[in-house]
Amino acid sequence: MPHPPHRHNEIELNVVESGYLTYLLAGHELTVANGELALFWGAIPHQVVRAAATTRVYLATIPLAHVLHWELPQSFVRAMLTGTLFRDHDPIYDRRFFAHWERDLAAGQQPLVLMEIKALFFRFAQTRQPDSVPAAISDRRTNQMALFMTRHFHEPLSVAAIAGQVGLHPNYAMRLFRDTFGLSLIEYLTQQRIAHAQQLLITSDAPIIEIAIESGFATLSHFYTAFNRLCGVAPGKYRASLRRG
Repeated sequence: MPHPPHRHNEIELNVVESGYLTYLLAGHELTVANGELALFWGAIPHQVVRAAATTRVYLATIPLAHVLHWELPQSFVRAMLTGTLFRDHDPIYDRRFFAHWERDLAAGQQPLVLMEIKALFFRFAQTRQPDSVPAAISDRRTNQMALFMTRHFHEPLSVAAIAGQVGLHPNYAMRLFRDTFGLSLIEYLTQQRIAHAQQLLITSDAPIIEIAIESGFATLSHFYTAFNRLCGVAPGKYRASLRRG
């Protein structure tokens, strides 16, 4: 069950049928116990570091594009995109639903499964974020900007280039994106780059300067500044404290 760190651009959703899972997510160990449901954004490097021998788990991944179009509460979306793992100790949508979804997907009923998963997310958001305000995520341009940065974070990008992908003036694009996610375009892009750098630091022996360049940073000093700000520790110390073997 334990596996190396990895990342993907889907929202990961799982429920532990028996046993437990201990995740390492954004530098923190979090245990999901028997019967619990958990969800988090897979772009944050994560791995299962411990699991009981009897552990059985159902797992699903939902494309970020679907989730961004659901108009979930803004604070809930913002928390997911900044590395929060959400858990439900007494889920309505438990392992029985996962079993049903597995059969429905095999039968070609993807729209039905997505509708039920959407309802799960809304119930989760209302339970965990009762005072949040709905976000205007229905604007496809905001969604497209987020996905563009996710796919091209390793390339040199400017606000003008990102805004140009959706035909917006840079100033309006920045305001629209911040109003939706509570993050600036540059903050979101930097998080994407740091998430990739975290994965490389844990899984490779590449020099830090090579990791900085591959992650899209123009200078080593910019990389160190961003990494320290988001992770609270220098890249070298992060690698030394989290690599296992």
